[in-house]
Amino acid sequence: MKNISSAEILEGIKNNDRSIIELIYNKYFSTISKFVQNNTGSESDAWDVFQEGIVIVYEQSKTPDFKINNTFITYFYTVCKYRWLKTLRDRGIRKYEFYDDNKELENIGFNSQNNQFDEVAEKERRMLLYKRNLDKISKECQKLLKLMAKGLNVNEITLQLNYKSSGFTYKKRRICKHMLIKKIKQDLNNNQINL
Repeated sequence: MKNISSAEILEGIKNNDRSIIELIYNKYFSTISKFVQNNTGSESDAWDVFQEGIVIVYEQSKTPDFKINNTFITYFYTVCKYRWLKTLRDRGIRKYEFYDDNKELENIGFNSQNNQFDEVAEKERRMLLYKRNLDKISKECQKLLKLMAKGLNVNEITLQLNYKSSGFTYKKRRICKHMLIKKIKQDLNNNQINL
């Protein structure tokens, strides 16, 4: 199978080219399905999200000057991911504590072309890198950094984690952040970032 560019894939979707749709399915459905099933969904849900993703891309490809500045899979994965997160929100399931607080991601309109998808894709890569490496540090550091991500201040974190002083919390926070950054740098150096 020859390599095909993002522009060729978009053109195929725009022209309802069956071979392009089959190619997308064969190459990317398993990735989308894995994400949905890992996040309280079924294979049927994954199929729905995949089809809705194709429709969204189709609608956006009809917009003048529409282009993707990333790879097609990065863009398509992001579209499907946020489609699934919207479905979870509509069902009342709040799965992603890190994403739920980010209002600008919730306000992305899938039917209007905008360049925010590239920003979202970049945030997604950063979040994947963050989450993957967060699991590599101690449970205590994970807890502390998650509380920080939720917006708790140092005094609140000190109370929740039963630390003796806010000074200790500051020191522990610095150590934990340093450990996480070190793991992320190692990950980047090993070139293991895959969506």
